[in-house]
Amino acid sequence: MRPPSRFSISSILTPTAFKSLIASSKSPVIPLDATWYLPNSGRDGREEFLSERIPGARFFDIDEVKDTSSPYPHMLPSAEVFDKAMSNLGITRDDILVVYDKQGNFSAPRLLWTLKVFQHPSIFILDNYPLYKREGHEIDTKKLSAVEEANPAAAIYESPGLIEDRVVAYTDLRQVIVEPLFRKKFNIIDARPYARWTGEAPEPRPGLPSGHLPDSISIPFSEVLDESSKEFKDTSKLQELFLEKGVDPDKPTIVMCGTGVTACVLETALGKSGLLLEDKPVMVYDGSWTEWAQRSDDKFIIKGKH
Repeated sequence: MRPPSRFSISSILTPTAFKSLIASSKSPVIPLDATWYLPNSGRDGREEFLSERIPGARFFDIDEVKDTSSPYPHMLPSAEVFDKAMSNLGITRDDILVVYDKQGNFSAPRLLWTLKVFQHPSIFILDNYPLYKREGHEIDTKKLSAVEEANPAAAIYESPGLIEDRVVAYTDLRQVIVEPLFRKKFNIIDARPYARWTGEAPEPRPGLPSGHLPDSISIPFSEVLDESSKEFKDTSKLQELFLEKGVDPDKPTIVMCGTGVTACVLETALGKSGLLLEDKPVMVYDGSWTEWAQRSDDKFIIKGKH
């Protein structure tokens, strides 16, 4: 695998800092609602957006803006598909984007990472929507009949393209895993719940075996968030957590989860921690466990604890 190139830096905003950004910015500040729920949750992010959103928000559907030719749920779209989606949302590259989700740092980091790999110049994540509501900031509850009602006229958006070396493909990861000495040169971190990592709990997708990659580290994404507020933990606590779990700051890091969504929570948290050197960055295995469990040899699907 090639050493990854430089990556755009994003910032984490408190609700108060978000409001200050809107008040002080000379460029348009556009909130992007990236709410997504697991298929068995019975909830729909798009439908909830129609009833409630941050004023001026637009809905970015991670279930639609993806590689629809792939059998895996959330593979990154092509630059053409991404650019078309952004254009349809009325977004230009001069806009400042602030992503959020209704759960509070669940699916918004996936959109944040997507915007980073497609090199949008100015991006932030709101930390977070439930806290924004509790603090009494303005909410738009006008009922919309269609998401398009919240969007202005289409714009022209042209990204510079995807930073490919921040995305790990199955063939790349297999190359790492097959050779034990090689895989020990990487931090491989899994964001799924611990019981799915050990294989004790089933995957939410029927027929998919649970378990984990050899030499991977289990850090459920919930552990980088405050239990009550769902905010990202502060820098010192994140550093302590990652070091305690065995993350080596001198190694490049690969993060994964079930379908590539909550892996990005870890990617954001690792960035906030400041633990990793710039030349030892975080890469996301886009297909994540859903792809690995279907394509890999059984000997590379490990059950139990290390």
